[in-house]
Amino acid sequence: MSNIRENKMGIMPVNKLLITMSLPMMASMLIQALYNVVDSVFVAKISEEAITALS
Repeated sequence: MSNIRENKMGIMPVNKLLITMSLPMMASMLIQALYNVVDSVFVAKISEEAITALS
């Protein structure tokens, strides 16, 4: 069983491998983008100069 976990790129079907490896990265990028949007909204409430400094 440990050999399968170590060499999953050699034995898993390509479609399943793409999905299992890309979903965590996609979730991470979505969370980061949402964080940036929310951060910009809060900073924009302070002043225009603050949002300019953030950008």
